[in-house]
Order: sequence, then C-alpha cells, then structure tokens
Amino acid sequence: MTRTAPPALSDLLSPRSIAIVGASDDPARPGHETLKALATMGYPGAVYPINPKYPELLGRPCFPSLDAVPGPVDLVVIAVPAAAVPGVMEQAARRQVRLAVVMSGGFRETGETGAALQDTVVEIARAAGIRVIGPNCLGFANIPDRVCAAFGSISRVPRLAAGTVSLVTQSGGFGYSLALACAEEGIGFRYVIATGNEADLGCVDLIDALLDDPGTEIVMTYLEGLPDARALMQVGRKALALGKPLLAWKGGVTDVGARAAATHTGSIVGRADVYRALFRQAGIVELHEMSDAPDLVKAFQCHARYPGMGSGRRAAVIGGSGGSAIVFCDAASQAGLALSEFQPETVDRVAALLPPIGSPTNPVDLTAGYIGIRGPKAYADVIRAVLDDPGVDTLCLNFASSSPAGTVAGAKFLVDMAADLRKPVFVFSSMHKALAVEAHAMLREIRLPVLPSPVRVAKAMGALARWAAAREALAGARLAGGTPAAAPSLLLQAEGRALDEVSSKALLRSIGVRTPGEALVPVDALADAPGIARGIDGPYAVKIVSADIPHKSDIGGVRLSVPAGAPLQAAIEGVVAACRERAPAARLQGVLVSEMVTDGFELLVGVLDEPAVGPVIVLGQGGVFAEAMGDSTCRVAPIDAAEARAMVDELRCAPILRGARGLPALDIDAVVEVLVDVSAFAWAHRGVLAELDINPLFVRPTGRGVVAADALVVTHAPAPASH
Repeated sequence: MTRTAPPALSDLLSPRSIAIVGASDDPARPGHETLKALATMGYPGAVYPINPKYPELLGRPCFPSLDAVPGPVDLVVIAVPAAAVPGVMEQAARRQVRLAVVMSGGFRETGETGAALQDTVVEIARAAGIRVIGPNCLGFANIPDRVCAAFGSISRVPRLAAGTVSLVTQSGGFGYSLALACAEEGIGFRYVIATGNEADLGCVDLIDALLDDPGTEIVMTYLEGLPDARALMQVGRKALALGKPLLAWKGGVTDVGARAAATHTGSIVGRADVYRALFRQAGIVELHEMSDAPDLVKAFQCHARYPGMGSGRRAAVIGGSGGSAIVFCDAASQAGLALSEFQPETVDRVAALLPPIGSPTNPVDLTAGYIGIRGPKAYADVIRAVLDDPGVDTLCLNFASSSPAGTVAGAKFLVDMAADLRKPVFVFSSMHKALAVEAHAMLREIRLPVLPSPVRVAKAMGALARWAAAREALAGARLAGGTPAAAPSLLLQAEGRALDEVSSKALLRSIGVRTPGEALVPVDALADAPGIARGIDGPYAVKIVSADIPHKSDIGGVRLSVPAGAPLQAAIEGVVAACRERAPAARLQGVLVSEMVTDGFELLVGVLDEPAVGPVIVLGQGGVFAEAMGDSTCRVAPIDAAEARAMVDELRCAPILRGARGLPALDIDAVVEVLVDVSAFAWAHRGVLAELDINPLFVRPTGRGVVAADALVVTHAPAPASH
C-alpha cells in the first residue's frame, strides 16, 4: 500500500481563516459547538459561519454558501448531512481550500451506499488538492494557535493547556480521555486530532507529519483499525531516530476467530501478541491503561533532560519509608529493572550522612523525618553520592507521605541541584495534590516526574529504559522492501491448501533446515515397508501422510519408538487403519517412516500471515501440548540474528535450553539460524505462504544442531484474475 506524503502541519493545521458549513444556533449541533469554541478560545483568524437560515450567528455575519464568503478560506469545517457533503466539497474546490474537516456521519460506516458517497467526496478532494480529515470525526484542535475545528469533547471545557505532546486518535471520545488524564497532571498539548473514517489522512500519515513538527516532542495515539501496520512500524522507527517517543494504545487486539487453526502456530499466538511484537520491534511504547498516558509522558519529558541517557536498567531508591521502598523493588523486578549494587565508596559516603539506624545500601533508608532533622543539604549530598555511583542508571526518591513543608523543601533542593542531574530521577509522592500543588509545580518545571505510586514509578522507569535500548539497537534499522520472490513450485501447486508432511519438509530442506532420515511408504506398497525403510536407523516414528489431516496424532495416525521388523509393519498397518476409521474422507498419500530423535528438546517454529502486518514468526515450546503450555513469543518478519536470539531469551523454557540443573546446554545458535532462515523465506514468499508449522523442532546439545521432525505448510488461494 502506497501512502501519500504527509501534510505540512504548519500549513494545514494553522489556518488563517475557517469556514463552518452547517453552523447553527442550536447548542446541540456540531456546527454551533465549533463556532462557540473558536470564540471562547480566542481564535485570531477570520471565521465564516455558513448557513442560509441565519443572517448572523454568535455576533458574526452568516453566509448562505461557501461561494458567498468574501475572503479566502484555508480550512472548511463541514457539519451538514452526508448527502450534501459532495456539493460543499465542490464549492471548497472552487475556493482553493487546503483542508476539509468532515464531521458528518453517514459514510463508509453505514454500508455500501455510504462508502460510495465517501469515495465521491475523496475524488472531488483529490482532484482539487484538498486534504481531508474524516468523515465521521470529532475534528482537531491546535492548542497554541487557538484553533478548534472540532465538536464534542475536544471543543468543550476543560480546555487543554498548550504543550509539546500531540495526540492522534481513531476514537475521538476515548482519545480525548487520554488527553484529559494527562491534563489532570499538568501536561500540555500541541495538536489533538480525531481521524474518523480516514478517507484521506489516516493516523499513520498524521503521526508521520507530527514527528516532523518542531513543536512536538512526544506523539500519543489510540488505534483500532490499521490497513497497513508495517507503515506504522516504519513511522515508529522514524520516531526512534528522531528521539521523539511514540506512545500507542491499540484497541481491538483480542479477536483471533478468523485465523486458521490448521497449525499449532495459529493457536498459540493471539493478535495482542503480534501487535506487542510489532511495537517492540519499532520502538513504539505501548499503553495498557489510562494512568499509563500521564505517567509515560512525564517519564519521556524527563528523558528530554538527558539526551545522552543510555539503556541501563539499574535502579536505586532513596526514602524514609521502608515499605514504599520494598514495594518499589518488587515492581522494579517485574518492570525489567535491576536493583543497583553500590560501590563500597558509595556505601561509605552515604553512611556518613545517615543516622545510625539508617541503611546506606540500596534501597537507602534515611529514616523518618530525615530532611527536617539533617536538613536539605544532607539530603542533596545523599542523592549526589548515589547518582555518582557508576552502577546506578536511574533513581527513585520516595517522598511518600511527607508533610507539605517537607515536600516543598525536597522540591526546592531538587530545583537547586537540577543543573547537576545527569541521570533520570523520579519522585514518588502520596501527598494529596491539593496539599502539594507548589512542590509538584516546581518539579514539573524542571521535568522531574512525580507519580502517586512506587509501582507506577517502576513501570515508567522500565518503559523509559526499554525505549532507550530500542533506540540504541533499532534507530538505524529499516523494514525490508522489494517485490516478493517467485514462489517454489510446491507452494504454487498447493493453491490454497495444506501441503502434506513430505512436501512441507522438502520446502524446509530447500532453505537449509535439517529433517530426519525418512522414507515414504506408498499406500499400495505397505507390504514392502521393511525394504523401503532399509538404511534408516531405528527405532522409528511412523506417521500418516495426508494434507487433509494436519494433526495426525489426534486421529491415532502416529506411532513412536517403533522397533524394526514385525513391529514396524504392524505400526504402519495400524496408522492406516486408524486413518480410514477416524478420517475416512481424507486423501492418504502413504506412511512416513522416520528415524526417531531422542536427544532433543521440543520447540515450535511457525509463521502466520497476519492481516495488515504480513508474515509473523513464532517461537514456542513445542510438542502436542504446545497450545496448553502457552510458552511462546513472536516477531514481525523479517528478523535478524539479534532479534531471533531475543525471542529465545523470552521463552519460559529458555533456562532448559541453556542447560538448567546440570543438563547439557542445547544448540541455541542453530535455533537462531532456523528462525532467521524461516523468517527470510516467509518474507520472500509473502502473499503465497499462509501458515507454516515446524513442530516439533528438536533442539539437540550444542554443536549437534536441530532437526525438524514434523512440518505443515498452508498456502493462500491464488488471487482472482483482474479484468
């Protein structure tokens, strides 16, 4: 999908004149809300209400049509019934309008007739060079320039303060709730944009443009539908390169009902897992709950003070409450942070500043009332000693329930030493906001985040550290592009069906994945099985071969550890009988006799072709209970060796692979190689490969590699020919 170039925000979202088509004196109408908001916000440009019913509205002359407006119009806000919108767009084209905000509903969201009407609107706009936000949207606000081309929550009190955060949302109401949650914490905004149906400008286009805006430091977005998630990945990596955090809440990630279930892969990974992987790979920071929005904005505004901050995750905590320090430590571990171990000289420096009952190790226990007893200078010296330690990357100061005077005193000395701070410092304060207004305002001025819970401090610290690590690792990365490679004949022959195990393994061998020694016994040669299997070391695995039976063990189509001779013959006849009894309609190609792998740990490697994302690589604990184990991770293809190794590390069974409890270490390097090779194959044949499942992939001791004991490949049906 090719996206149009992002708009120049300074031109589009800072209009010198605004026309409101559908302006009204009815307070419940969108056109009235927009007109009133422009007046109350003090918009300095020209405003032209358009409605033939009124000679004037809110003290302004009202015009019968856009054609009748006496001056130039940069932006037209359209709030009329859907059927009238094309006519308004034609007038806008004649007036050389640059941007239209279509608030009207009744378009694509209503069905085929509405979709056709939306197409007409877009055709008129594109022919005239007009960019469109909407239709079916709440509109946008440019807070510093006092522009409000919006209705609903965006146009009403409380007004947002001006700031450096910009928000793009596909749900105007919920997205604005995120903005209000931030505003409650003193965070200001630059742009707030609700995109509606995204007939022209979509979320990704606008995020891309916001990243180029010098006045935007942080971009926040709420997303539901994404026609091209890979474009979002590209924009996420752009954000990393620019050092502008992109915070995203993705709604609608739990529906996996439409996914094929032919492979284990399709059952062990949900859509939430896919988007979490996409965000991780792109350096996009995921929001999970409303409080994450202000917490993480504060964390990243703090980061702006420390542009050279690395990805260290070693945290220290200083406070007078042992309980809050313990809670912070618990949460820090869950957030991926480690508690710093102080150098001996740090312990000595801190100990000299504490009362005898204090603790100079991490977490530092100052004891209650420390600032009041020892004074702000001593407290500042403790902070300096801890931050000077090379093993400390970030610091949490527990103000906890300090008195109002103590909180102000603490804030004042932090302000005084702000110029000396070289590492991120977070403050936990449970003081009621009404009693800590002065202190919190002082800390906000120097961009030190104040959060009401040690758990929330730890989560914000962890998010900041992960983003910094992603920036170091991925800022220069680019998504692979190019045209898909010609599909192998085996894939093309399947034409929307599953390949049998023999053909699936042949594909794996073509990309370098090892399979066991094995032989196919045709259905009409069952009596010759011992001769056909000669040269393959026993004991054997005996399996039905049928593209119609993806899970062979479910119908009794598998026998393991079968000895040679008569037991082998009996096992072959047994799996054929089971197939004919329990899956009589299945097409049977024969029986596969394979060498047993007895010295490996079972993993699963798979591929899903996820809508809007493309090929997704999955790694998990394998075997027939892969779904039940639920131990899996995924990435968006293609991936490199570093990303593949990170996938291995994320598995709960990773300690087993490394040689837990005296067991031999297994060949993780070979697993990494398979992940990279399968990823490259999936990307090269995207659009043809629907699913791939290697289960089990036996991982043998270091140096002995891996063996794909079973495999299943599913292809997409060929696209219908165009005429």
